[in-house]
Amino acid sequence: MVANPVGGRRLRLGRGGGAARRRVAPTLWALLVASAVLVPLWALWSAPESAHQGILRWVSLCAALAAASLLVLTFVLPSRFRPLTGYLGVERLLRAHRALALAAVGLVLVHIASVLLRPELGPAVLDLRSAPPRVWAASIATVSLIALVALGLSRRRRRPRYEGWRLGHVILANVAILATALHVLWLDNLTRYPEARTWFILVGLAMIAAVVNRWLWRPLRSRRNRYVVDEVRRESSTAVTLVLHAAGHQGVAFRPGQFAWLKIGTSPFVFEEHPFTIASAATEPWRKEFTIKGIGDFSDLVAGLRPGRSVFLDGPHGSFTLDGLVSDRFVFIAGGVGITPMLSMLRTLAASDDKRPVLLVVAGRTADDLLHRADHEHLDQRLDIHLVEIL
Repeated sequence: MVANPVGGRRLRLGRGGGAARRRVAPTLWALLVASAVLVPLWALWSAPESAHQGILRWVSLCAALAAASLLVLTFVLPSRFRPLTGYLGVERLLRAHRALALAAVGLVLVHIASVLLRPELGPAVLDLRSAPPRVWAASIATVSLIALVALGLSRRRRRPRYEGWRLGHVILANVAILATALHVLWLDNLTRYPEARTWFILVGLAMIAAVVNRWLWRPLRSRRNRYVVDEVRRESSTAVTLVLHAAGHQGVAFRPGQFAWLKIGTSPFVFEEHPFTIASAATEPWRKEFTIKGIGDFSDLVAGLRPGRSVFLDGPHGSFTLDGLVSDRFVFIAGGVGITPMLSMLRTLAASDDKRPVLLVVAGRTADDLLHRADHEHLDQRLDIHLVEIL
């Protein structure tokens, strides 16, 4: 999406957000990452000199503390805190998630190398037959981290089933975090000093908050804001639109262009869920549409849903919106099912009686990929829109 900021009105749709806050968010995130690394190093520096005497011990402790901080941030990022997903954007969060994980693994390897090079320890520390529990915990954490990185890097090449891949990812991540925490506690090294102990407590609280938000609070919230199926509408031979309405509440407000994770079943605590962009107008939060292309088992499940079936939404998330932009016209460029956020934006502009010119460029391999053609709202009659189709 390109917005031409040459004056005109400021579009304010939905609640919160704004271009200014989205521009500042990456800088604040960078400061948070820097603080997460520097604060534990300060705690190490504040400890008595005997706690970090010797260059190899100093390097190993610095690498371990920095790695622990990055692991915590890596764990927190996918926990769906709305300020993060709303202002940083999910794509940026996923890139940061991968980058922090790789950096943490690199620091863990530096930590291990420094430990092995210390004369009083050496390679004998890897002999698990006589190793104390703290070494076992460290070994399990290291293997889990390496497996996590391998799983993530091989996903595009192997193309595993999403839910199986996600389940393995979640299990390995929790094992790595738990084993790391046990390693720190059983080592009983820096935790005996007030500054470092305070840092470990704060890190632990952040981890608990992430787990509670992701696996308890958000499912409870989605149960309270349950939706039910109105209809499943066939848009083309390869895509359907799932139409939902709020059950017993006024609907969850969102900004055009945002998305939500969908769960289908009797409980919001089911593990399987998939993200889809909301395609309906943001002026009607009690009604939501999701246009979904049939590319997997979950898409086939959606196509077979009957009216009245419960659907739980975790959202909205995402920063790809019109909120806060200053423009006198818009240019939208989309391909295939990627047009869904633009459909929400166009429908919201039409519902708001917005007369600014819009250029919509849509590409597809076949005519079935041009999902905008199933225009049930007659947007061309309600908007000043010029359409360009590319096949």
